[in-house]
Amino acid sequence: MSDQEEALAMPSEEDQVAMAPQQQSFGEWVSSEMVKQGLTIPQLVAKTKISYTGIWNIVKGNTLYPTNETRAKLSAALNQSVPTEVEAEIEEKSEISGYTWTDFTPSDIGTVPDQAGVYVFYDVTDRPVYVGKSAKSVRARVKDHQTRFWFKPPLVVRGSFLAIDDAVMCEKIEMILIKFLGKHALLNVQGVVRDMVE
Repeated sequence: MSDQEEALAMPSEEDQVAMAPQQQSFGEWVSSEMVKQGLTIPQLVAKTKISYTGIWNIVKGNTLYPTNETRAKLSAALNQSVPTEVEAEIEEKSEISGYTWTDFTPSDIGTVPDQAGVYVFYDVTDRPVYVGKSAKSVRARVKDHQTRFWFKPPLVVRGSFLAIDDAVMCEKIEMILIKFLGKHALLNVQGVVRDMVE
């Protein structure tokens, strides 16, 4: 084989990168396991008690960093451990200077963290529409929001959460986010009286 023929037979660096296995996100892993096992979202809903929207958000990549509880439920329902590299990616990318970032589906209270912190609701276009905080439990605060007329798709589709134990820091971060987002956080109205006392 000539040098030219050998060079043509060898994949280029670009081809090698393209052929290398890509690291999966959690949603991609869930999706691939569903395909392998012939499972549908409704079947996973029945096995996990996570809402259809909650699983759909994970599979579609809208929920990148689900809670440990949500990951455990899906892992058990799929009878597979989450691959170490997928867990490592979630742990690495959800860590922000000692704080933990988590995604959740607001309409599925089981996916909402039961911790103190700051949260943001996003609409169907992934635009932030509301910033909130809770010094005790974001789950309780979101449960209170679920009674509101505005708390439904397409206005509230997904949420993100930053765990913060310090109530003063929670307040500061919430105010900073509201000021940054300004009128784009549609549901944050200056001077609104909070109706849930923690």
